Amino acid sequence: MAMKLIAPMAFLAMQLIIMAAAEDQSAQIMLDSVVEKYLRSNRSLRKVEHSRHDAINIFNVEKYGAVGDGKHDCTEAFSTAWQAACKKPSAMLLVPGNKKFVVNNLFFNGPCQPHFTFKVDGIIAAYQNPASWKNNRIWLQFAKLTGFTLMGKGVIDGQGKQWWAGQCKWVNGREICNDRDRPTAIKFDFSTGLIIQGLRLMNSPEFHLVFGNCEGVKIIGISITAPRDSPNTDGIDIFASKNFHLQKNTIGTGDDCVAIGTGSSNIVIEDLICGPGHGISIGSLGRENSRAEVSYVHVNGAKFIDTQNGLRIKTWQGGSGMASHIIYENVEMINSENPILINQFYCTSASACQNQRSAVQIQDVTYKNIRGTSATAAAIQLKCSDSMPCKDIKLSDISLKLTSGKIASCLNDNANGYFSGHVIPACKNLSPSAKRKESKSHKHPKTVMVENMGAYDKGNRTRILLGSRPPNCTNKCHGCSPCKAKLVIVHRIMPQEYYPQRWMCSCHGKIYHP
Repeated sequence: MAMKLIAPMAFLAMQLIIMAAAEDQSAQIMLDSVVEKYLRSNRSLRKVEHSRHDAINIFNVEKYGAVGDGKHDCTEAFSTAWQAACKKPSAMLLVPGNKKFVVNNLFFNGPCQPHFTFKVDGIIAAYQNPASWKNNRIWLQFAKLTGFTLMGKGVIDGQGKQWWAGQCKWVNGREICNDRDRPTAIKFDFSTGLIIQGLRLMNSPEFHLVFGNCEGVKIIGISITAPRDSPNTDGIDIFASKNFHLQKNTIGTGDDCVAIGTGSSNIVIEDLICGPGHGISIGSLGRENSRAEVSYVHVNGAKFIDTQNGLRIKTWQGGSGMASHIIYENVEMINSENPILINQFYCTSASACQNQRSAVQIQDVTYKNIRGTSATAAAIQLKCSDSMPCKDIKLSDISLKLTSGKIASCLNDNANGYFSGHVIPACKNLSPSAKRKESKSHKHPKTVMVENMGAYDKGNRTRILLGSRPPNCTNKCHGCSPCKAKLVIVHRIMPQEYYPQRWMCSCHGKIYHP
């Protein structure tokens, strides 16, 4: 009540002082003082009202039954709190700090009201025993969200240690790991305008943070950690998505720090610290004779420490499609194996993969200002297909030596391109000075994806198809209309792995065989 009276009382006092000011100039000092108090009281009043508004839209999981003792199952409480917060604009779902909440598999489904924030200040932990999980697919799944933020100073712990046990074995001198029966920790599907910021993700049973069919995503200042020998624990995986900006993240896991899969474009990675792990990978592409497309990837500023790979592009024999318009610059290698690697003979089977003529085309790839030390004799490896040689590979200002201080080597099989500045180690079959051949497309790194049916370069509007010819979907959707062709990403065992792509017929979100 006192706060409500401040404004009118202060206003009356101000009027009286103004009248007196005509008679006494000294009253001006009092006038200034009262005006300042009036404005300050109004600001305080607005802050009170604003804080009350914010409090209404904070949904603390504890108020919905969650117990942060690290023992009680909080799955139902988290689900109920999500459903309530999802309905309110500018809502915040809060996981309070200094507490540990154990949850099982959860599906956080949208659409939700605008400006929804999920703030994690405490610890969200999975069950340690795999037998206690509801399923082995995805632990925390988010879908159909727009303008959503996942942030905080807390931890999301996948408790993957027991999942990793016995998953890898050595066959014919190669380590083969089972990647089919362990869940991803966090996955976003069919979402736009996302921000992931400040969190620490750790110990996922398999991939930590995966995006499929997402657009306009910022990932800022997060850390992802798992032991060096934890199998397939990728940090960030991006599939069939576009317009991503990863900035100032620190990732050290048992597999790729960042992996960019088929159907992805306009991916920017800045100031990444990676290690341990398998580096930044584009691919693998073309698995099971599928068509793949990745374009406009820009890595600017990265440090690789004791990684198994650095900057890697990996494709399977027998695939088709293209990986193009890729720039790596301002990168430091510290005792990294395979600092620069293009491998068009990628194979993870126990026996050697069969040689095939078809391959994913790799072209327009730039490596600029890459420096540091290599743990392998060949610091640069360009292992390209003889039937589909790599095109327009550009090396500029490269300085890589062995960790021992000795001279490193470059292996170039079927890569055509150019070099400029000092390139150490030197690579054969590359021509000097490529300035006249520099791709103009780097100046306009924008690709437009249209209804998942392909990509267009903005410069000439040329369609870059992601699959074969679209089918005729007339009368193929069981009476549903409109029935349109749509490129979907499927896998015969695990549909959500986003590897091969197929043209299907689609109507109102449902998929039909043509």
